[in-house]
Amino acid sequence: MIRVPRLKVNRLGVYGLRVVWTDEAGKRREATHSLRTKSPEIARVLALQFNEAYERKRSQRRMSTKKPEHLPNLEDFANKFELDLSRGVMKSDSPEDFARMMQALEAYKAIHGTHPPIQEAMNLGRQPRPIQKSMRFSEATAAYLDEKKHQNAAQTLVEKGRTYKDFTAIFGDLEINLISKAEIVQLKTNDLKRMGANRLNKRLGQVNDFFNWAINHGHYTAHPTSPVEGLFIKGTGKLSPKTEHYEPFSNDDLKAIFSSAYPVDMGKPDHYWLPVVALFSGARREEIASLKAANIKTVDGVPCFQIEGGKTADARRLVPVHPQLQALGFMRYAEQVKGMGQEYLFPHTVDGANGRGKNAGRQFTILMEKRSIKDDRKVFHSFRHTVITRLHATGANTAHVMQITGHRGEAGQTVHFGTYTHDVGLQALADTMSRLSYALDYEAMKASDPTFKAFLTRWKMIEDRKAKAAKLRKEKTP
Repeated sequence: MIRVPRLKVNRLGVYGLRVVWTDEAGKRREATHSLRTKSPEIARVLALQFNEAYERKRSQRRMSTKKPEHLPNLEDFANKFELDLSRGVMKSDSPEDFARMMQALEAYKAIHGTHPPIQEAMNLGRQPRPIQKSMRFSEATAAYLDEKKHQNAAQTLVEKGRTYKDFTAIFGDLEINLISKAEIVQLKTNDLKRMGANRLNKRLGQVNDFFNWAINHGHYTAHPTSPVEGLFIKGTGKLSPKTEHYEPFSNDDLKAIFSSAYPVDMGKPDHYWLPVVALFSGARREEIASLKAANIKTVDGVPCFQIEGGKTADARRLVPVHPQLQALGFMRYAEQVKGMGQEYLFPHTVDGANGRGKNAGRQFTILMEKRSIKDDRKVFHSFRHTVITRLHATGANTAHVMQITGHRGEAGQTVHFGTYTHDVGLQALADTMSRLSYALDYEAMKASDPTFKAFLTRWKMIEDRKAKAAKLRKEKTP
């Protein structure tokens, strides 16, 4: 990339020229001239032309120690001209303008090795349309996220917020009408260096959804369509399909994970119970980690847990507690937490950007490494695939499996299952759940105290001490 002298960009991403000189008193002076463009390509072409004209005048008038009486006028070498190579049209007001147009194209080619796209060439030297004042990006995205609380899961909102924060870190807190496709292309280029196509498309989708919302609400008026349009990477499903999806655990994997050493390696309540509950329910990690003690209940004589929120609208559901999960002491653990008056089923966990299950997730990754399970397609989420695959293998009712796992089916199935299966009785779901079985040594993997009473009592004592100390500090503060 050629570095062009005197070319600067302001905090709003608009390019300009800065000329510095020393006056007769020896004081440093400077003058600025906006190029009124946010395109780095167009800015470089205009700056090269400006510098050529400026240096020619400077040498003629010996401007090195004198204040320039007149800076070269940008309109002198960036006059309006029309260029449409697809129709063979090249128009200019005079032979001099035609020569300047050709100089601009050659300067662009010197930088990039090719002539500019037709639209950029047509825009060189043109006055930009007045841009209507608009909301700042941070203000607009905050309003968007506030509305989306009624539609998106908490984790989805966190992920979107993180994407918007990354955008602001690159471009600053621009007014949204100043954001064009050029900024989105730069964001895409940055992301391509550090992530795969699927994740990149997800982030582009998050930005695209925001701009469509902003257009519909009249906040973004710079363009009639989202600047993200046309920038998604197509055909990602064809790229390394074997590495883009999770794999279910094999019998050997499960025996290695849930060996007699499992209670020792997973010695905290969340570390122990999250994988076990996932194994017997297919629930997502955060769905389990964010359960409240009151969510564990008995309905119509069936022990179950209620998932209140999740990744999708289908995630909200009642899930029967598998008989083996009961035998391992899960219901006893829930009663222990309720008896302590705690709100969350895993009260020692802290909610954050990666959810309440982040530490259990990390511990599970360490366990997988210790068990020499190094397939990148096998992760915590593989429990979900394992449950769905095995239930289907037993010939279980597909609608029951979908309701148990909160899983949306094919497009043609969604209306049928969503409309006609919401009244499936819990006993019927429990019967389907009981079909799920594994060749494991359950006694070996059982915790010595499934209630984790000692751990929770110690944690509660520490928290009470912290609360008491904080109260004393507050009382002493004048």
